[in-house]
Amino acid sequence: MRHIDTELLRSFATIVDFGGFTRAAHILGRTQSAVSMQIRRLEEITGCTLFDRQGNRFSLTVEGETLLGYARRMLALHDETLEALQGSGAGGTARLAVMDDYASVILPPILARFAEEHPHIHLEITTGFSHHLMKELGSSYDLVLATQKEGTGRGQVLRRERTCFAFSANHPLPDGPVLPLALLPPGNLYRQWGLEALAAAGRQWRVIFSTTSIGAVEAMAAEGLAITIVKEGTARPGLRLLGEADGLPALPESEIALYQAHAGGSPATLALARFLARALRRENRDQPPPPD
Repeated sequence: MRHIDTELLRSFATIVDFGGFTRAAHILGRTQSAVSMQIRRLEEITGCTLFDRQGNRFSLTVEGETLLGYARRMLALHDETLEALQGSGAGGTARLAVMDDYASVILPPILARFAEEHPHIHLEITTGFSHHLMKELGSSYDLVLATQKEGTGRGQVLRRERTCFAFSANHPLPDGPVLPLALLPPGNLYRQWGLEALAAAGRQWRVIFSTTSIGAVEAMAAEGLAITIVKEGTARPGLRLLGEADGLPALPESEIALYQAHAGGSPATLALARFLARALRRENRDQPPPPD
């Protein structure tokens, strides 16, 4: 009777989530050759080729896409079972890295409930840009809650967010030919999307305010000084969302995805990952559920 070890499935899902064998090996704490051997073993067990390899690039085969859906569900049930058996008395430390806007607006009540239900788990929370945080997953952080473009196909997608230009709800839009912008520094995903969309639309712009503080750029926009870019779910009061009716181009939709380091994770990490997944999906029921 054939049996699929959950470690093989977790390595398979990690390769997909992190876009390659090298990064997956780092996250899983294994050598690249060991991860490659795991995938060969998984292909032997299933009797299917899972990856279509072309040089250094790869994509999932049809069979690989089918297995990925089942693998995510099996791993989720596996981790949920461990959490249920270990109970709220499990201790340890869980290190979470998250985007600043979610840390300010969405997560505080969720983490407060988690701390109440898991008093023996010590939380360490860090904020920053998603692509910077992802580089430290597995070394500095156990979990990263990241923003990414919809359809990326990586991580455990928990929510979808509308991404929009935004401006003061109490001031008229700037009427000059050059749009004043308040944005996060280069390297920020929303800055990249916004400038690319404006360039494609033939709009002129000038960044008049740039800082690492999301609150500061939104405050500048709320006071009518500049246009910024926000997630609909975290935009501060005093802002109105802008679109094509306002003469501004549409922006890509965002996904909020949870990434987990290592093959299994500590009881504390598993407990936090499951809690975040349940809480964020529950609060997002008015949107289509993320795929398994």
